[in-house]
Amino acid sequence: MSPTGLRCARPNRGLRPSCASRRTGGFVTIVLGLLASTAPARAQQNLSFEDLDGRGVPLGWNIGAADVTIDDATAVVGGRSLRVTRATSAGVTRVTQRVAAAPLRGARHGGERLRLTGFVRADSTAAAALWLRVDGVRGPLFLDTFGDGRELPEPSALLAAGAGDSGWRRLEVELPFAGDVDEIAFGISQRGHGVAWFDGLQLTAIVTDSRPPATPAAVRYIDAALGIMREHSLHRAAVEWTAVREHALLHARGAKSAADSYLAVRFAVRELGDRHSYLQSPAVTRTLQKTAVSNARTGAAPTAPLGERLGRVVRLQVPGFAGGTPVEQVAFAETLHDIIQTHDAAQACAWVIDLRQNSGGNLWPMLAGLGPLLGERELAASVYPDGRRVAVWYRDGQAGFGDYTQLRVRAPYHPRSAKPVAVLVGGGTASSAEVLAVALRGRPETRSFGAPTRGLSAGNRTFPLADGASLVLTVAATSDAAGRLLEGPFVPDQLLTGGREAGGTQASADGPLEAAVAWLMGSESCR
Repeated sequence: MSPTGLRCARPNRGLRPSCASRRTGGFVTIVLGLLASTAPARAQQNLSFEDLDGRGVPLGWNIGAADVTIDDATAVVGGRSLRVTRATSAGVTRVTQRVAAAPLRGARHGGERLRLTGFVRADSTAAAALWLRVDGVRGPLFLDTFGDGRELPEPSALLAAGAGDSGWRRLEVELPFAGDVDEIAFGISQRGHGVAWFDGLQLTAIVTDSRPPATPAAVRYIDAALGIMREHSLHRAAVEWTAVREHALLHARGAKSAADSYLAVRFAVRELGDRHSYLQSPAVTRTLQKTAVSNARTGAAPTAPLGERLGRVVRLQVPGFAGGTPVEQVAFAETLHDIIQTHDAAQACAWVIDLRQNSGGNLWPMLAGLGPLLGERELAASVYPDGRRVAVWYRDGQAGFGDYTQLRVRAPYHPRSAKPVAVLVGGGTASSAEVLAVALRGRPETRSFGAPTRGLSAGNRTFPLADGASLVLTVAATSDAAGRLLEGPFVPDQLLTGGREAGGTQASADGPLEAAVAWLMGSESCR
């Protein structure tokens, strides 16, 4: 039996079966496993990691990390599993497969979902997950098991074989399968140090037409979320709300509770078209209220700001920061203050502010922390659809928005003199980090280096929902102090690539950093 309970022929070791569709549990499941060698390009393949190339790498998968291997002694399906062994808690290891959406799509586009299931086993320190992402003209829709994945009961056939006692868990991730989706990415991920195993993945399309309509309680939850979007989202005037609600209710078929309605809400959020809004689960919302992370959507562990002396130039690495208590937020800002004060006292002649690994989060700790280098002034502004413009500013240790202080440090530092600043940005720079880049653009003796940013600089606001989940909505565009709107990615003054860009390696030459230091060393303060 296959992990889903379908009876299929398995002609060759290492090839997952191609199964006929079957009606189960009141809905139709279209199961597309590994196809034969005559299958079209970009069909999903080798979902149980059985087929290897001459180097022992599983066919069909994009594996860029040395900590990923095949385990011939541990498996749930077939004779092999994928093993990830991480020696560090920093970062994440992902194994990816990209496939075309067309082979998975059924006859209807209105009520379909994508479901990824798989078996995961991990030691106590490894955060192992499945992840699924769809892409189309309306942008990406991404979800992994951090806070949202469901653990499923193991099939009885596997329990009988003893798999239920071996630490294997069966996880499930679902996303709406919108009509414009043209590519699907899926796979496994692991954060934290430790060992994890993965096996028996299965990507399926689910048609929900035979499910009953959402219950009144689920409809009320969806309508409440739609009401918030309709009132506050940045592009609300361009949304066909009647059509969005109709399609959202199709995605909600069978929903009885708020949690059952999340897929429908996620579909509606994606239809806003801003690429920055998202639904945050109750578990993640609760976690962020008491725990600092480096990325709110992935839950990656926080990293501290770092100051590095490069001769008389100091590179200040500013990571992303989200969530956390007020004490943690102030501590992050004061760490940046302390680094600036220490190196300024040691006669630093110029600064490099490195935002390339900063994916955003809470703007105010970053802004308050960098205030001594940003200067006491209006730095940027949020521009709302009704024309309102609300200033973002820094003054005497306080980061503010409009008439209100958002965060302050206890002992603000005032540099002895303003020094030149080089700003490093790249594809990993996103959200609040892009606002920082905009704020620095208005500073004298400042130049930016690197590659275009992610293009998610618009301002977000968090709205609570009845069950403890939150809508994180893009509500305003971002402008610099001169009133110029940032539309799309922030493009640096000098376009370069290098090792610390997204997708680069630590060992390769860091072109942006080298160019930034060379420019700074030509300044009057460094001569």
